[in-house]
Amino acid sequence: FCTVPCVALEVVSRDPSIDVVGSFREFLGPWDVEMAKELKPQTIRAKYGVSRALNAIHCTDLPEDGVTESAYFFDLLQNS
Repeated sequence: FCTVPCVALEVVSRDPSIDVVGSFREFLGPWDVEMAKELKPQTIRAKYGVSRALNAIHCTDLPEDGVTESAYFFDLLQNS
């Protein structure tokens, strides 16, 4: 659900030892905006999130889901 235009990014690392999903999730902050504002006030969700449902940004939960989610945004939506 988006209330404004959506920008999709695929964040990857060439170094397999880097936990890209974990690092990006840390950068975004907790999905609960109020918790993000309290615990991690400099994160994206703390700064731009409105509520739990409108928390400014989506990030996959698991690294293995990233391939499926990227395919959805970059392949399926582009061809629809």
